[in-house]
Amino acid sequence: MKIEIPQRLCHLPLMMDVLRRSRVLEVIDQAIGQHHLSVVSTGECVAVILAGVFVGAHSLWRIRERLAPYDLATVMQDPDFDLGRFTEERLAKALDDLHAFGLDVLMSSLALEAIRQHGLDTRFLHFDTTTLSFYGAYEREGLSALSDGINPPPKVTYGYSKAKRPDLKQVVFGSLVTADGGVPLLGKVMDGNLADSVAAAEFFGRVRELVSDPRSVCLVADSKGWCDRTLAVVDGAGMRLLSRLPRSERMHRTLMERPWQPEQVIERPGKTAKAPAERYECMGFDVTREITVTVTGPGDTQRSETRQIPARAVRIYSTALLKTKLATLTRLREREAKRALGQIRDAQAAVYACAADAQRAADRLLANHDAVTHDLSAVIEHHDGPAKRGRGRPRHRPEPALDADEHWRIRLATTPVSDAVCAQRLHDQASFILIRTRTPGWDFSDADMIDRYRQQYHCEHGFAWLKSGADINPMFIESPKRIAAMGLIYCVGLMTWNLIQRTVRAHLVATGSGLPYHRNKPSANITTRFLFELFPSVQTLVIDHGNGRREKQTLGLEHWQVKACEALGTSLDAFKPVMSRASGIIR
Repeated sequence: MKIEIPQRLCHLPLMMDVLRRSRVLEVIDQAIGQHHLSVVSTGECVAVILAGVFVGAHSLWRIRERLAPYDLATVMQDPDFDLGRFTEERLAKALDDLHAFGLDVLMSSLALEAIRQHGLDTRFLHFDTTTLSFYGAYEREGLSALSDGINPPPKVTYGYSKAKRPDLKQVVFGSLVTADGGVPLLGKVMDGNLADSVAAAEFFGRVRELVSDPRSVCLVADSKGWCDRTLAVVDGAGMRLLSRLPRSERMHRTLMERPWQPEQVIERPGKTAKAPAERYECMGFDVTREITVTVTGPGDTQRSETRQIPARAVRIYSTALLKTKLATLTRLREREAKRALGQIRDAQAAVYACAADAQRAADRLLANHDAVTHDLSAVIEHHDGPAKRGRGRPRHRPEPALDADEHWRIRLATTPVSDAVCAQRLHDQASFILIRTRTPGWDFSDADMIDRYRQQYHCEHGFAWLKSGADINPMFIESPKRIAAMGLIYCVGLMTWNLIQRTVRAHLVATGSGLPYHRNKPSANITTRFLFELFPSVQTLVIDHGNGRREKQTLGLEHWQVKACEALGTSLDAFKPVMSRASGIIR
């Protein structure tokens, strides 16, 4: 008898089981027919790429080598499965086919199927964006040859980097997820310099593809969701919108200047069992937001129209936000000191032809300077003679020389303030404003606004998986079309990830049971990552009895693994060993 080298299964059968139940691969294969010269379908290629993603291999390069230790015939439950068929060229061709068919259409079809199969609640949908960085020049992203004129690929370019890497080119990834488990229903890769407000309007406009009545949907977003562009989309479809009011809005400044008179105190449990309760003090206002929209009339004529959007704004003071700001006071002092030094250097390098110009500039600097840990003061200085460039290396943006008999400069100075004053200023900064549309017949209290906005973390958790668990950031795919197609695949992966977590938690809560979580303590609040960590030893083993009979067994399915499969609704048949015909193994 001879025992061959075991092959891993780990958590991949769970992932494939959820994909099958969600009909993801079936929908893709129905949309993209299989070429008669191809031995594997596009859906099978997507399954292999997702298997690579779920074991931490996000690129197409050497994906077969990374999956070689796994028993993919058992994972796919296909005795004819041959990993050698999935070359890099075939996987790349599958990405091209996905993009050519239409990623938006495919994403909508997959989302509708997920809603039907898993009974997802679409009454509240949360939107957010993140950035995905790239190494390399990507100098070809602007060539017209990369676009068919209908579905242009995303532009890999410089933009505002949320990953704090302004030196790298990037794309923007946006997602619209359910409050019911954070399952993404829409996900898309967009241009790296696309404004968040433009992305929000595009996603909001596609909600009607997912639900029969958009008027029953409330969209939840950060401050990027409250602007003329998004309000026009929401008002046109009769949807509801809950957002954070941008600090740049005039309405924000007006409401913050009103005397603070809290009308209601709301307490909510902390994020952990030992954390203190979070307290919110609220002060509400009924306001109106005026927007300008473009209306198309007879003969395709266009005209501007002003609309009044009734809204409810709530100024909120949060103890949790204040606690976070106080905990980072030291870093805030260092950060503000560095920023003030740069502002002082730039301001003192400027020269002015008259004292009035210098005074106006100084007043503008002081009005726009919003610091917690220090005060800023300005003095206007008079100088005789022309203003010449100083010695040393020229500045990045040099001021032009002023050839005059006299000139004026601004001298700035900072004065540190006490910790008590810092705490009071942080108290004021720990206030923010939530705002929602006042749709007729929508009974939604100020407390409901807080509770729903607190669930915005669902988007952040998904982005954390994209940048760590899936190892998507940075990406190493050259073609922008394939980058866009990989964005669809990662959205499907995130959908699968969150569906697993949602299903398992619901089962554990309903049965009053738990699975090993932190420090192996059973909990009903287990995450997908910890669920997968129960399966590292699950593998298949081939035993050669020496008389022409070979046998394959599954090892590692013990008490907790069986309980996990039961919680997910996965039959143990998903781990049933499948004999590969290509290797000559019989059942």
